[in-house]
Amino acid sequence: MASNSQRRFWDQTARVVVSIGGLGIICAILLIFFYLVYEVLPLFGGAEMSEGEFFPEPVPGSAQLLEVDAASGMALRLDDQGLAEFYDFAGGEPLAGESLAAATGAGLTAVAEDAAGSGLFAAGFADGGVLVAGWNALLEPGAGAISPRLEFPFGREPFQLLSDEPVRALALRIGQGRIAIAVVGASGRAVLLEEDANLDPAAFVAAPRPEAASVRRELPIDAANADTILLTEDPRWMFLVSASGELSLVQIGPENGARVVDAVALAAAPARLTDVRLLAGGMSLLAADSGGGVGQWLIVREGDSARLRQVRRFELFDSAVAAIDVERDRRNFVAIGGQGELALVNTTAEAESLRRGPGGSIPRGARAAALAPAGDALLLEDEQGGLSLWRLDNRHAEFSLSALWTRTWYENYTEPALVWQSTAADDAFEPKYSLAPLTLGTLKAALYAMIFAAPLAICAAVYTGYFMSPGLRRQIKPLIELMEALPTVVIGFLAGLWLAPLVDANLAALALGALLLPISVVLASAAMARLPERFEAGLKEGWQLPVLFPVLLLAGWLAWLLAPPVESWLFDGSLRDSLSLRWGLDYVSRNAMIVGVAMGFAVIPAIYSIADDAIFTVPRHLSYGALALGANGWQTMVWLILPAATPGILSALMIGFGRALGETMIVLMATGNTPIMDMNLFEGMRTLAANLAIEIPESEVGSTHYRILFLASLVLLLFTFAINTIAELVRQRLRKRYRTI
Repeated sequence: MASNSQRRFWDQTARVVVSIGGLGIICAILLIFFYLVYEVLPLFGGAEMSEGEFFPEPVPGSAQLLEVDAASGMALRLDDQGLAEFYDFAGGEPLAGESLAAATGAGLTAVAEDAAGSGLFAAGFADGGVLVAGWNALLEPGAGAISPRLEFPFGREPFQLLSDEPVRALALRIGQGRIAIAVVGASGRAVLLEEDANLDPAAFVAAPRPEAASVRRELPIDAANADTILLTEDPRWMFLVSASGELSLVQIGPENGARVVDAVALAAAPARLTDVRLLAGGMSLLAADSGGGVGQWLIVREGDSARLRQVRRFELFDSAVAAIDVERDRRNFVAIGGQGELALVNTTAEAESLRRGPGGSIPRGARAAALAPAGDALLLEDEQGGLSLWRLDNRHAEFSLSALWTRTWYENYTEPALVWQSTAADDAFEPKYSLAPLTLGTLKAALYAMIFAAPLAICAAVYTGYFMSPGLRRQIKPLIELMEALPTVVIGFLAGLWLAPLVDANLAALALGALLLPISVVLASAAMARLPERFEAGLKEGWQLPVLFPVLLLAGWLAWLLAPPVESWLFDGSLRDSLSLRWGLDYVSRNAMIVGVAMGFAVIPAIYSIADDAIFTVPRHLSYGALALGANGWQTMVWLILPAATPGILSALMIGFGRALGETMIVLMATGNTPIMDMNLFEGMRTLAANLAIEIPESEVGSTHYRILFLASLVLLLFTFAINTIAELVRQRLRKRYRTI
């Protein structure tokens, strides 16, 4: 009785421990899932807007320029008389200003912000001069107060571009070691000044230029109708916009060459143009009209020519768009309607982060708007001259489900594309967060790994589990399973540094070997079947495979020997070049084929071990009965053993496929990690898992990039869960089907 009591105690203890372990695993998986969801949810939250400070008294004149710095709580307003005034919204009082017109002795006629977003602006005057200025909000030493002031990085002496007529339209771009100023005079003359200039944007100080290269050019174009001029990031292009809404694309050539290459209407009749801005990056133009819409126009290259194309249009309001402004670093813009409407939009995501309808707290009749450089504040001026500041929280504007999975038209692209490119060296870079190439790369790597691993593993399991002698199986099976202990980082290292160069140098020999090896095995097996009985009797049952080793070695040596003449005869001396020239298949050294072989090598032990056990555990009396009824070994295997072992084989394949989906180090080291939409066997890829390993350590915590990487891991988890669930349902159905065998 004591032994029975102890047995029951230990059975109960084991049952509890196993149950706790199983529940712990389920809880751990659920915690991982909920943590990923927790990190991803803020992406779907949209923007928030809170009421900030109001300037109590209306300000006179009309604002030609509004700028706001949310960090310092300061704003700059430049009116039509050339008076630059500062406002402290925390104290609600105006601060001292400075008259630009008084400094030059001429009236202000045009104002333009730097299209590169440096915080500088240019003021054009009636005498044809242009003055470049900026503003800083600095902490006064010892006073403990912030004091804003104007800065003149290129001196207080204006650039004299037009000597005999006022400036009607003006554009400024500073960056890439140069300053560019374009003006249009009252007569329609267009002048472009380019000068070498290195600027420290943090201090608004230009480096000394003892021998500055300055080029002033009269552009041979008719700009009589141009009321707005914009300089793109690319110095070869310039936009001219007329009051009637006609946009002209000007190509600037060497010396004084310039020509209009395309012209379009920004607003379709009866709508009229109300405002234009260059989007962050300096290559997209936003055009607002009285129809309540905003269109985005790009320069699209078509061979050696270029043309303007409206790639997006946002229908925002029922009334006219009164004003728009853009964020300095991201492709965000704010649109203000005359009835008090507001929309905050990201052009790339093609999504509205925030919308306020008419009748809300936004002032009606707003005539000017200014977004803070970081997009965290919005300054509005209404038609009575009242100023109001609004706080914004718009952290994840670049995110939308359509941008993740559908083709998106990016700047400098000739057509919409699926692209993942989270960082770049260029300040005008636009993040591209499409998960489609990463998902395709994940499936591509897993597919090619399974194409290589599944036939070898299943065939090996069939041979060792049914045909091989038990003694030899006890020696071979542990050796194959021991392959799983090899670290994947070692496999990836060998694949990237040894296998890839080897395949690259001997591509023709390997291709010929892949053709000759199965042919030689089939021929050798057919020959062995026709050997005299005395030779067959001398060969132990299940020992046929070692006899094939010399045949395999001979086939490999023959492929190596025949590769050079075959490559010279069929492929003009280079199989690699023929892949590109004849079939359009680009070949890179670290490609999907290398990943498939390396990852397949890592996956084979898992598939083989489970499949071998499934085949070996099929009751022997079933096969003995089939053989007794006259079936041969292969017929028994195909029609009896394999159906009975199908649930186990399917489990083996799904476990192998799941491991291939999540494999990181092999893909990371054996491929170029280029996220492309291509199933070409001879090109690389980037998988979701490899992308996480590459970019998570360098992503900013809490940023859109950071959370999209968590979304990628959630997609990978759900994808693996879905595949395993489907496989389990199929396995259970097959088990019920073959239970009666």
